[in-house]
Amino acid sequence: MLKFLLALTLIELTAPDGHLLELNADEIVTLRVPRPSEQHLHANVHCIVYTVDGKFVGVTETCDAIAKKTLPQ
Repeated sequence: MLKFLLALTLIELTAPDGHLLELNADEIVTLRVPRPSEQHLHANVHCIVYTVDGKFVGVTETCDAIAKKTLPQ
């Protein structure tokens, strides 16, 4: 019988409306600051997080703060 151990590294981030988001740190592929031309984003968005499935979410944390949470210590 094979047993598999699945470990998720969830990080807590904040949506622009204040809701808590939990993202799997291993599925984050890119972090970037919103561009000035992206005025359609909420004013509280300080970083856009892209995941392996091509989706993205804007969060209130800075990209630097997220990178510190996702990088191995």
